Amino acid sequence: MVAEPKSAGGNGGPPQAEELVALESVEQRVRWLSTAIIDHANRVRPNPSGLKVGGHQASSASMTSIMTALWFHALTAEDRVSVKPHASPVLHAINYLLGELDESYLTTLRAFGGLQSYPSRAKDPDPVDYSTGSVGIGATAPLWGALARRYVEGRFGGAGKGRQYSLLGDAELDEGAIWEAIRDPMVPGLGEVVWVVDLNRQSLDRVIPGIAADKLQGMFAAAGWQVISLKYGNLLRELFTRPGGEALRARIDAMGNPEYQRLLRCSADELRERLPGTGSTAGPIADLIAPLDDASLLAALRNLGGHDIGALSDAFAGVDDTRPTVIFAYTIKGYGLPTEGHPQNHSSLLTADQMSALADRLGTDLDDPWTRFGEGSAEAALCAAAAQRLRRPEQAPQEPPAVPAD
Repeated sequence: MVAEPKSAGGNGGPPQAEELVALESVEQRVRWLSTAIIDHANRVRPNPSGLKVGGHQASSASMTSIMTALWFHALTAEDRVSVKPHASPVLHAINYLLGELDESYLTTLRAFGGLQSYPSRAKDPDPVDYSTGSVGIGATAPLWGALARRYVEGRFGGAGKGRQYSLLGDAELDEGAIWEAIRDPMVPGLGEVVWVVDLNRQSLDRVIPGIAADKLQGMFAAAGWQVISLKYGNLLRELFTRPGGEALRARIDAMGNPEYQRLLRCSADELRERLPGTGSTAGPIADLIAPLDDASLLAALRNLGGHDIGALSDAFAGVDDTRPTVIFAYTIKGYGLPTEGHPQNHSSLLTADQMSALADRLGTDLDDPWTRFGEGSAEAALCAAAAQRLRRPEQAPQEPPAVPAD
């Protein structure tokens, strides 16, 4: 008998140790399901034309940790979430584990009458709070949702007071409409608004040059927002406390995006040679990483805040509800996939061999990809608890008012 993991849940504090283990396991299953949904649409489902059907495995993988921490720990039934367009398979995978989507739909991504390319309130069969097909529109929609909810609550009552989350890609911050919305005089008072920026530092076909995060954070702060920078996970932060740790942190902080992305594709031996860099700090960094085994070294380089469930939960619990909040969650595009960090992974698809290897590593079955967690497992209990917490009351349809005859 597996004990049910304890969960603060619903904007609460950090998860307990047993819940954290279950959350990390659920995260891996969500990553598998979202990848398999796209794989089935492109490689398994009959396709006489041979053309790529679509879907973005790498963009989905960079959001998996964020969305797992949100849905399975932080969200409440009154909260609403706008999901970035290319992460729609992650939303469907989560809804499937929560019992909100029938298995038959998992094979229908971008098929007629099936799962939509981007989250759609009108066309998707599972719960979607905001339609986000147009880049930038989904990011700002919860701002206006917050204003509308406040009006309805004040005028009629019954609208609730949950948070309004926007999950957006860092490239969406190039959209002018976003900065126009941030400057609106009503926005600084919307304490229920939380934006989470998936800062994977890649766009459609390249690694974004330079380091723009500090400038972007300053612009939000100047507009009156609480700014949370979630750059490093707990593994790296512990490494920074050791002798040579300050030098390692300074080295990574100063590292350009292209160099960091290149290090992700290095072997452990290459990483031991390249990571220390040059100059007076090279020796201390080399000494720091020397005792780490290869697996620990590779994991440490990838331990960004946007992939650390504990760090993400801490960030959600630390939101200041008196003003809007933006969380810059550093991530890796394609995290956990063979294509992670590759500058051209945006629309790439895993091969059959890569899918088979991924299934073996994540403990799933390519021939039976939609398996849920076993009854009595900690993961199944976590999914059931989240589904119960997020269940919304049924809303009875209302007849529209009669149209005047004259």
